[in-house]
Amino acid sequence: MADYSSIKGNRVQYLSTDPTLDSNSEGQVWYNTTTGTLKGLVQIKAWSSGGNTNTGGYGAGGAGTQTAGLIFGRTSPTTGTTEEYNGFSWSEQNDLNTARRYAAGFGTQTAAVASGGNGTAITGDSEEYNGLSWTEGNNLNTARQGAAAAGILTAGLVFGGAVPPDSAVTETYDGTSYSEVNNLNTARRFLGGCGTQTAALAFGGTSTASFTNTESWDGTNWTAVAGLNTANTSGGSAGTQTHALYFGGNPGNNATSEEWDGSAWTSTPSMATGRGYLAGAGTASAAFGATGYISGTPAPGRVQTEEYFSDIANYSASSQSAWVSGGNMNTGRARFGAAGGKDSAIAAGGYTVPGNTTNTETYDGSSWTETGNLPTAKNSFPLIGSQTAAIACGGYTPPSYTTASEIFNGSTWTSAPSMNTGRESASGSTASPYNAVVVFGGYDGAPPHFEGHTEEFNGSTWSEQNNMPTALQQTFGGGTQTAAISSGGAPPITNITQLYDGTNWTTSPATLVSNQQWGGYAGTQTANLIFGGSSGPASTQTAVTQEYDGTAWATRPSLGTARYAVGGSGQGTTTSASAFGGLVPSPFTGLTNTEEFTGGAPASPTGSAASTLSSS
Repeated sequence: MADYSSIKGNRVQYLSTDPTLDSNSEGQVWYNTTTGTLKGLVQIKAWSSGGNTNTGGYGAGGAGTQTAGLIFGRTSPTTGTTEEYNGFSWSEQNDLNTARRYAAGFGTQTAAVASGGNGTAITGDSEEYNGLSWTEGNNLNTARQGAAAAGILTAGLVFGGAVPPDSAVTETYDGTSYSEVNNLNTARRFLGGCGTQTAALAFGGTSTASFTNTESWDGTNWTAVAGLNTANTSGGSAGTQTHALYFGGNPGNNATSEEWDGSAWTSTPSMATGRGYLAGAGTASAAFGATGYISGTPAPGRVQTEEYFSDIANYSASSQSAWVSGGNMNTGRARFGAAGGKDSAIAAGGYTVPGNTTNTETYDGSSWTETGNLPTAKNSFPLIGSQTAAIACGGYTPPSYTTASEIFNGSTWTSAPSMNTGRESASGSTASPYNAVVVFGGYDGAPPHFEGHTEEFNGSTWSEQNNMPTALQQTFGGGTQTAAISSGGAPPITNITQLYDGTNWTTSPATLVSNQQWGGYAGTQTANLIFGGSSGPASTQTAVTQEYDGTAWATRPSLGTARYAVGGSGQGTTTSASAFGGLVPSPFTGLTNTEEFTGGAPASPTGSAASTLSSS
């Protein structure tokens, strides 16, 4: 068996500190005498899953970076949908003025251009994005779809595409107008492109067949350079003239990936899911590919995002948000009170099929333990506070909508002052302490039935406050007495968000990605997580999870088990929550299972040492 010395031509070095590492160091091995570890360096090249887009499809344009990305337009159906990416989730923004597919995109997340494409016909339409909305600009001189692009909003380049026929036309953009310059050597459509207005790269594409052809642009002319290893078209692209990436594409909605080092293309790890007509952007070391045509998958399912890393340097890898199974409750139930933290939750009362219960349980992160029961069996009430200091507010005790509230001290319940308005299916704040809470919305059984009433509790009395703008029941709550949030709810099922400042409610411009009601919630007014419930009639369950960052809602990984009337806990954070209990309608069952949520974070470069692999 060959040893390191015979392979590398030198012996393993003994060093007191790790050496400075670069791409020429790959395969280097050394012994760190200070830490007593044998270390080796490998270059990291890999694709990993990112957050799903809110709208599926293919033929979107892309711009920006891996942690500040932008996609716009797509089909099916043809739409102007625009979404921004923060490195782990997508949020919907204002649509293009002209819905289209196969537009060329260039620029940044807050200063981008969508050029050409196909709406009801091939167009030369060009729009500029400012981070909030799209504005019509001057059109391309040659209308086309499936072109490639490079550069920034004030210095862009668009080349190739289908007019028809397939085109070699190249145009520059100065932030106002397009000007024709020298053509590509090979006319083609659905090609890849990247770089700047004066140093761009064009690769792949198709005309009568898929191409390997690569051309380099110097600001005046295109010059043929070394081609792709595999002919490819309709893939995603990222990078610069000297370091580029081409991924996915056709034929066959493939998963292949190739990296350009300025002189040649090299095959790199494949994507997890093969697809064509996907949006891509970023650098060749940190790119994203989103949406795309996936064989055999309905258009709404084409929402996948994958992220590419190629780095000799140290980086902190991205962590993905996920739900994982926890310990089962002792009593299956739904429509119950839930409070506390991820690993310090409390569940009380609720509906146990076929009747209400007084049962109370606490969770320690692995198992549930029964404790002192509620004085009166009831369901559909908010429970606010912690595992050792919580208040149960109102609820339904057939046939009455009760005003009763009870306080829990960690082992026993005692009666507390009554609320002013008896109701069920209200929501409330999540933060401790129990003597500074707010409760809002609900159903009281009397016309007009649905309550906009808001009440605050100060530890001794309940006081009426200003009503919600939109009266709803089964909303998601969260926050504090002076900074609360209500989202979703019914009837009818809605996507609205309402914010409370301790005095007044306002309706936020931010709406849920999809309508949702009657599920679990956690977090604050500016960092809120909702999960489960219903996205249609109240007796149909969903697994959808959505997160609010104070500006917009975005989807997160779904629960493992879809359910409605589920309990949730997770005070003050969207990265640590639990979901437990709930109902499924067929067969009609009160669930016992618990799921725990851990929020992810985008990858971030941090230096050289993390790319070393160590063994003792």
